[in-house]
Amino acid sequence: MNTIVVTAEDTLDIVSDTLQKHFPSTIFALRLEDPVIEKEGICGADIVWIEGPSRDQIEDLLDPFQSVNWDPATGKFRGRAHLAVDEDGELIQIVYNIDYLFCDGPSIAMNEL
Repeated sequence: MNTIVVTAEDTLDIVSDTLQKHFPSTIFALRLEDPVIEKEGICGADIVWIEGPSRDQIEDLLDPFQSVNWDPATGKFRGRAHLAVDEDGELIQIVYNIDYLFCDGPSIAMNEL
């Protein structure tokens, strides 16, 4: 099985496109945390917005772009990859070079008030 590693910068572009597609009227600010290149520790990205969807909605939407999964029961991090099928029908593994996405927006969506 082939593995495709998506850089942090490219992952953030995909995240931005995904947010714009699902919430076109919401303005998001995205920022990569340091270190991004040749990382030795956990690499993350911050996503901030004021109005619009709830934090839960954004976290659910963007979960597939994180390469680390945290188990709250054990407090341990586990790596994760995502499986897809390429244009030739072959199974591939995709690894996004962002460990976590920290979402800082409203707890409740504006339309739920």
